[in-house]
Amino acid sequence: MSGDYDYRKSRFDKMETSWSVERVKDLIVRHKPSPEELKNLRFSIMLYISKALYFDFTTNEKEFIRRVDQNRETRDNVTPNGGVVPKKEYQLEYNMVLRSWSKIVRSITKDNPDLMTKFRFTPNIRIKFGKELEDNVNRTLNTTHPHSDAWVEGPWSMNCFIPLMGDVKNNTLLFWKPKSPDVFSNSFLTTAATYEEMQWVLDYYEVEENFKPEKGHIYISDYALIHATQREENCGTRISIDTTICVGDHDVHPDRNVEYLGELKIIGEDIFIPTIRSIHDEVIVDKKTTFSHYTTGNLRVINCYE
Repeated sequence: MSGDYDYRKSRFDKMETSWSVERVKDLIVRHKPSPEELKNLRFSIMLYISKALYFDFTTNEKEFIRRVDQNRETRDNVTPNGGVVPKKEYQLEYNMVLRSWSKIVRSITKDNPDLMTKFRFTPNIRIKFGKELEDNVNRTLNTTHPHSDAWVEGPWSMNCFIPLMGDVKNNTLLFWKPKSPDVFSNSFLTTAATYEEMQWVLDYYEVEENFKPEKGHIYISDYALIHATQREENCGTRISIDTTICVGDHDVHPDRNVEYLGELKIIGEDIFIPTIRSIHDEVIVDKKTTFSHYTTGNLRVINCYE
């Protein structure tokens, strides 16, 4: 099957008619969780982050962000790109996040669950500070570089982005689209070890006008789009989730297979995800390859009914 623009657009046509989503652009849809679902997700993420950064839990968003900023240098459990790494000392809190997220995915897909062909159980809980972390500035996979996740994960999945808390207006994602469907090429989505080596793709792209992700919505976008972290001057810290959605019979990058299940499971009810690494381990990110995830080798899957 070719990677042409029309086929990618047809997948979003199918999601629009099959799932609880609304169309935003050719290759973007969004879903608005119920107030209860959103409340549970926010609560679990605030609890999870407070454990990972060792500060007292609060549900007050303004105070929570202030405490996150106060603990900017508490990096035992945070990657250079702001990913909060699960550890066994707070694996219960991690599974609470996954339970809240998997229930939202069930709500999105309930009218046609088979359309989602794989379920990723390793969403990135992301802290994007108002000022970039110093050790991320010169990283070749820094997400402030315009990029497609296809460059490190293979061409066929879809991005899923949830801006949840903090300054999501001024600390957000900027998107680019192909200048026309005819200009799109599979070569734009080639696997690469760095984002810099693929910047030539931008010659064929333009900014996606009149689109900015809004707090409290979940955005699904095709890997054919380019995106990057965008910080306005003097912006504040953002808390968000980014993960992937799979539609169609396509493989993911072999180094990422361990992050997926063949079908949706409610985590914390159907399965449990134990964590191997400890807060006392010296290395928090021991990626097996350039293309693997920071949780690879750290997580297991336990069936709750066995």
